[in-house]
Formats: sequence, structure tokens, C-alpha cells
Amino acid sequence: MSQPEESSRQPPDPENQIESNDHSEALDDSSSDTTSEEIQHSPEGCLNWRVMPPDDLLDLTMCSNDLKQKVRTLVLGITRITFNDGQLAICVSNRDFDNDETRIDLEIVQQESLPSKLTRITSYLRSRIWRKFVLRKINGMDYEVEKVNHNDYGIDLTFDGFNYRVVNFRKEFIIYTHDTTTAHENVLRHVFFVFANPTPLFYLDLRGIQSENFDVPTKLVGLYDQCRQCTCLAIGVRKNEFVEQAHKTLEMMTELKNLNIDISLTETEFFSPRMCQIDHLNVVYHKNAISEKNLLSLNCETIKLWSVTITATALNLFIKKWLKSTKKRFRYLEIPIIYLDPDDSDQNEIMKDLNVKKFDDLQRAVFYKRYDWSYELNCTGQCRYINCRNGLDITRSDGALATIVSSTSFFYFFVWHERFPEQPKDHVPFCDY
Repeated sequence: MSQPEESSRQPPDPENQIESNDHSEALDDSSSDTTSEEIQHSPEGCLNWRVMPPDDLLDLTMCSNDLKQKVRTLVLGITRITFNDGQLAICVSNRDFDNDETRIDLEIVQQESLPSKLTRITSYLRSRIWRKFVLRKINGMDYEVEKVNHNDYGIDLTFDGFNYRVVNFRKEFIIYTHDTTTAHENVLRHVFFVFANPTPLFYLDLRGIQSENFDVPTKLVGLYDQCRQCTCLAIGVRKNEFVEQAHKTLEMMTELKNLNIDISLTETEFFSPRMCQIDHLNVVYHKNAISEKNLLSLNCETIKLWSVTITATALNLFIKKWLKSTKKRFRYLEIPIIYLDPDDSDQNEIMKDLNVKKFDDLQRAVFYKRYDWSYELNCTGQCRYINCRNGLDITRSDGALATIVSSTSFFYFFVWHERFPEQPKDHVPFCDY
């Protein structure tokens, strides 16, 4: 080649280069990803993509619409969704329920706005110098995505005789955007389309929704039957602007049976009528109060209230309500951390007009055996044994027996559906109440 010809060559201008090329090609991570062309034209690829794990398949669906349609034909479906302070985790399983799940983490990051020209140049340089950044199409919109690979990590669980495996995550996708609310909506629309599942979600956790995206839950539940028919929900009501959205979300979830709420409000008591008929209710109050009326309206199988402010009279009336009833649904009320209202904090008021008796080993066992509800897995969790030797017993007119264990810092009310359950082999005295 002659010298003049050599000198006439100039390096490409980044702005022109980006404008003249397709962004997905310019930012594609060709060193580690299977491209759309390879999948469509390679016989080996056509065979291999069907057996790829869900996180790799999700990556492929963001490369082309053709791959998006192909992956949708597989029997894969979303089983759980969890929000955690800007991170979105979805669990995907074979719809034939092979007891294995793959967890895919997606983090949506707010990106500072830059002038248009500078944005294009920055994207070009990032794609050429830092190859971990790729451009992906999510629900028809282009997003800059960073992929982080992790070692395979799995948890093996056994419940009710069934082996269950959750692969926590192999790959994490970090999605950069100037509009996190729209990005959340696009990501959710994309994954629900790709991993369509007519079966309701096992679990939906909305506690990690951030303030700027507080309306995402109602849109999510409103759009998809899998969410509306989900039977197990965790939700946070930490600021006043979340109250209305929380009420709407609870009203839409018509099949809800198990509810875990985190409440942290000032000057406002949050209570929803949907809480009254829940099977398993767990509420973290952070010293917020529950009124006497709302406590007495609860008709749940199990109730657990953490760090709640309550009156001694309300607890007394709750026990009397059980005494007057003939229903056998209720199992226990637990308040591991209690704050008695200063205006009604007399411990004697809790036992007022109650015919209580001390422990009698001929009437019941020492330890009450109870099961925690596993909200994340939406099934019965591990059992716990509560020492009730120092508790006070009370008998209903139909012969049902209950035990009250209380102090200035906690309150427990257990109903003995089985008076002599299995007792613990190893007793740890310092755990006694």
C-alpha cells in the first residue's frame, strides 16, 4: 500500500459511526452471547437453545423479536416475583412443575441525563472499551444492559415430602435507564410475555418498591391474572403515598390467603378489610397502633403482630371474643414485641373477668407446637415449640382449651387443637417464656 493511501485513512468518527450502524449490532457482546443470526441459521443452535437455562433464554429474547416468539413456545412460566430496593427478581420454572426454579435478578438503575450527542458517543465508547455493556430490546425499547455472571448456586429444600430446588441465580442483568418507572413496566411486560404461565404466582413480594415507582404494583396486579390470583403477598406501606396504592392492590387480589405486611407510617393506622379473612397474617408495625375495633375484626387462622402498639383492653376483648365463639379456625395470636398504650397498659386488664387456671399436665402438654408460615415458598414452614408451663389456661364452653403467655414485652394466645402434640427432645431453658 502506498504512503498517500495510508495517510488518507482516518479513524472513524464515533458520532457518525453510531448513526450509521444499528445500535444492537454496535453494542452486542459477541464474545459471550449467541446472536440472532446464529440461532436462526445454525442447526446446532436450533437444537441447543431449547435446553438453555431460563436466564440465558431471557438474554436471547432481548436480541430479536424472532427469538422472543420462539422462547415463548417453551413450557416455562414465572412462579414468583420479588422487588427489593430497585432490584427485581423473578423465578422461572418448567410449567410441568419439575420442582426446579431458576432465579433471575434484574436491577434497574437510574441513569443521569446527558446531551444527545454525548450520549451516543458514550454508548459507542462503552461498547468498544467495556464489553460487558450491551444494547438489548425490552418490550420494544432499547436499553443499555450490563450482564454479571455468577457461579451456580442452589438451595435444596424439602416440604411435605417433596424435594424442591431453587437455583438462586447464575446471571444478573443491570438495566440502565432515564425513566425507572417505564423500565419496570417494560421489563414486566417482556418477562410475562416470554415466560407466560396460566397458573397464578406462588408468591408476590412488593415490599422493595421505591417511592418513585410506588404505582408499579397496582399496574402489575391490574394487568396480569397470574398476579391478581396469587394467594400469597408481601407488601410494604412505609410512606403515606403508598396507602392508597396498597388498598387498591389488596382489593384486586381476590384469591389472597396469606399476607405479610410491613407498616411504617406516622399518625396513620393502616388497615384493610382484606386483612380480616386471611388465613395467615403477619404484620410488622414498627410501633404503629392497631385499634381495638380492627383487632376484633380479624378472623384469621394465625395472626402475628410485630412491634405493635395496642391496649390491654383490646387483648382482653380478643380473648373474650374467642370464648363466645364456637369456630375452630383460629390457632394463635402472637405478639413477640408489644408496646402497650400508655393510657391502657395495666397487665391486670388483660386477664379481667377471665376464669384462668395454672398449668395442669393432665390437661395439656408443656410445649405448644406451632408452624411458621413460609411466605416466600407459600407453604408450611418449620415448626417451633413454645414453653407454656408458666402460661394461664382458659376453657371454652365447647371444651376448647387455650393458653395465655404474657409479660410487659410480649403476648401469646395459643389454642390447643391437639392437647398433647409431639414434644421437643432437646429443651433449651433460656428460650422459655
